[in-house]
Amino acid sequence: MSKQQALVFIGTQANAPGQGIFAAVLDEETGGLRPLGCVAEIARPTWLLRDRRRPVLFSVSELGNAGDRDGEVWSFEITGVDGTLRSISRTSSGGGGATHLALDPASNVLLVANFGGANVAAVPVGADGDLSSIAASQATSGSGPHRRQQGPHPHGVTVDPSAHFVLVPDMGADRVFIYRFDGKQQTLTPADCPAAVLPAGAGPRLLHFGPDGRFAYLLTELSAEIYVFSWHPANGELAALGRIALDPPGTEGQPSAAAFLLSADGRFLYASNRRTHEIHVFAIAPNTGAPSEVQRIAAGGEKPWGAELSPDGRWLLVANQGTDTVTVFKVDEASGTLTRVPGTLSVPAPTAVAFA
Repeated sequence: MSKQQALVFIGTQANAPGQGIFAAVLDEETGGLRPLGCVAEIARPTWLLRDRRRPVLFSVSELGNAGDRDGEVWSFEITGVDGTLRSISRTSSGGGGATHLALDPASNVLLVANFGGANVAAVPVGADGDLSSIAASQATSGSGPHRRQQGPHPHGVTVDPSAHFVLVPDMGADRVFIYRFDGKQQTLTPADCPAAVLPAGAGPRLLHFGPDGRFAYLLTELSAEIYVFSWHPANGELAALGRIALDPPGTEGQPSAAAFLLSADGRFLYASNRRTHEIHVFAIAPNTGAPSEVQRIAAGGEKPWGAELSPDGRWLLVANQGTDTVTVFKVDEASGTLTRVPGTLSVPAPTAVAFA
């Protein structure tokens, strides 16, 4: 593979023979995508995470969202430029519906949010990427007024910049649960401030920290809003600073936000809107951390579920679950705004993107 090409993996909701994780090659000069086909048969690999220290790709297998069985976590070795994946190991996620992953590189512990199992679990990772059994787990609790909030549903998991806390946005409980994390001992315990409470029906989904750790940004799925918090690492507390809605009042249809990205330099936020099939771009004020919208652009397909920025920040790939397509956007370095690249890549029910 040349220096002008990047290997891309695509997670899906596919659950049929010959389907699972797909791969493609991104031409970093033109933004074109060349398909490589299915490179790992796995049921519902809806979230992928690349280990940046070694050629390992982690994937969930989002089984058991009804709570009737545990989901799984898989690890794969990236063995070649053609996208070939060699299965290293698989293990129970410790609950149903494994939906999101985060890795603490210092301790080599993988954190997994179990949407259907209402818990977050810690999975130790060996030197070659092999997964051990669950080392620690914490259950979430609560409910909300929305029909999808009859019980707790952890949707995301994030390790804070100090690696002393794990934060879990829970879509069903309208809370961000906060746990003290000891990577060396592989333990999770409730923090002194055990949760940040959101308005009823908000449906927290994903959370990111700014590069300097002062601010945290939360995307809510059911109200389609971005919340801004100050972060206090001494005691693990989120303090609300403000929020901004993706859609104005009166927008037709039900709110539904999904993908959420922060540029590596912390200057721009990207959020996908499944209600309007758009991508929203926000510039972040460096002093206050406040986001302001600078662009909204059609996603190039329906139900933009997942998205990812290339490591150099020049390209944004969007997984449009509703139309079985992946679209590419060129990112303007100065403004963060997007320009659509013509063409699409056909992939069944894509939900996540990860660069090799």
